[in-house]
This record gives sequence, structure tokens and C-alpha cells, in this order.
Amino acid sequence: LFYDLTAEQTADEWYKNGILLPTIKDFFSLLPAKPRILDLGCGPGHESMRLESLGAKVVGIDFSCECVKVAKKRCPQCRFEVMNSFRLDNRLGKFDAVFACASLIHVTENLLETVLRNVADLITKKGHLLAIIQDGRGINEDWSTLEVSGRMIRREVHCFNKECLVINAQRAGLCFIR
Repeated sequence: LFYDLTAEQTADEWYKNGILLPTIKDFFSLLPAKPRILDLGCGPGHESMRLESLGAKVVGIDFSCECVKVAKKRCPQCRFEVMNSFRLDNRLGKFDAVFACASLIHVTENLLETVLRNVADLITKKGHLLAIIQDGRGINEDWSTLEVSGRMIRREVHCFNKECLVINAQRAGLCFIR
């Protein structure tokens, strides 16, 4: 509900905000030329747009129908699908990389390994995952209740420290680079 209600506002704010561009360029140094990238939890497509502008073929997925609608409108050069990271499947094909920017904040710690295993199944043998997380452990209460259009909306924002992410990634068949 939160993301459906804030899709346009988020797009207005983030399409012009290139704060992650240095991180994305660093990520690209690990990838082949013109990589195929899954933007996991793409929201309204702002980072998909940046990934594509650097030469990637991008498929973005998000559980918010409204975010996907906005992404398709604002970034028509990428493919977008409504899909949940808990139910990833091989119809998307294989990817050279998965870009997960703040999407894992919606995954409880007990399901993190499962989601990472789903991601690992979609990455090529030499593929990479970039996971941008909310550092810490447990639920971040400061981000969990937000006012949207005069309504208080509750969402769970899960935090993971590096150690927790690395352990779950290794259990899922991924290895940590840096």
C-alpha cells in the first residue's frame, strides 16, 4: 500500500537524484560489457534508468503495481514486471547481475536465505549481486510508520548487518567479494 500511494512522489524525487551513480559505476566494473541486470525491487524505475543509461539491458521487478506502472511510463526502454522476490522464477532468464537497492528491507531475517537462493538461481555462474541494505538488526521502527496523504501507513523495514547478509548469502550459494 505504501509504495502504491507514493510511486509518483518517489519517482519525482529519485529520477533526478544520482546519489547511487558512483556505486553503480563501481558495480559495473565487475560486469561484462552490456550486462543483463535484474533490478530487484525496482520501485518506479529510477535506478533501472541509470543502469540502462550505462549500457545494461534491464528487467525491473517490484511487488507494487503502481510503481511498475510509473516505471513503464518513465523508463520505457526497460522491461518491468509485477513480481515478488519470494516467488522469483526462471521465466525471467539468467542475469549477469542483480541490483537489490533497499529491496531486502522487506525481507525478514528468517526468509533472507530463501530470497537470496532465489536470486542466486537467476545469476549466471560469473554473475554478481549488489545488495544495498539498511545496516543493523531487526526492524527499524523509525522507518516503519510513515504519514502518506494524511494517513499513517505501517510497513516493516528489516535491517541486516554485513555479517548476517554474508552468512545468508553463503548459505544461498553466493560468495562475498567486498
